Amino acid sequence: QSYDLTMLQNFLRSGTDGWEYARASVRDLLMEADLHADEVGGDFAAEAERLGGTVARLHEDLAQALETDTWGAAEVTRLADRLRKRLAEAVATVPELEPYAATLGSAYDALATLTTPVPVQRMHGDLHLGQTLRTIGGWVIIDFEGEPAKPLAERKALDSPIRDVAGMLRSFDYAAYSMVPPAEMSSQERHRVDEWAERNRTAFLDGYTAVRGEDPRAQAVLLRAYEIDKAAYEVVYEKHNRPGWVNIPMSAIERLVTA
Repeated sequence: QSYDLTMLQNFLRSGTDGWEYARASVRDLLMEADLHADEVGGDFAAEAERLGGTVARLHEDLAQALETDTWGAAEVTRLADRLRKRLAEAVATVPELEPYAATLGSAYDALATLTTPVPVQRMHGDLHLGQTLRTIGGWVIIDFEGEPAKPLAERKALDSPIRDVAGMLRSFDYAAYSMVPPAEMSSQERHRVDEWAERNRTAFLDGYTAVRGEDPRAQAVLLRAYEIDKAAYEVVYEKHNRPGWVNIPMSAIERLVTA
């Protein structure tokens, strides 16, 4: 027997899409050819910090309301194996990833050596700026269905909240490069949008840490592994849905390889 499900929620009349809000800040930066990210009127860092706090509170609420667990070395090794498999599938779909596969995979080798327990819980699962709204009452997180390409059982599985953090960090980088195609940027423009992305990534992490009391940067190996996994996912997603945008996550892959 099948059922139709309906969800009702409040209409956020004052809501502004977080993705477009961030891209407007990048636009303001590129319009001012001689200013740094912190000197432009549309500086986004304060909002990024508030958003980090909102995501931290979301993770705290989910941990209190739903199941939690801890992964030991065996579970972390299985995670590394899953990420290697996803990378192999991405390379098969997008051969342009092949030159970077070995270096990207080394992040999963490092992950497999972790012995520190990893707390896991229910989390958003597909967190990025497009899943946020800025309202007069603060930031709101929406769309909790997880990555569309994953089966439901995998979307519901417990995972580290660091995955959500990595998704948002990738989104700042994505927004920075979405206004002008990377191949058409001057070296100065690349430097300035990189500066914008790093400024907002740092602000987001600072906001998250201030609320939760746990700095994701202290889990650098796990954070890097999830960032690489997200970037590879983005390449495949754009290949299937917006081929003209593939160069944006591909440029991120290049930067992750050299980081």
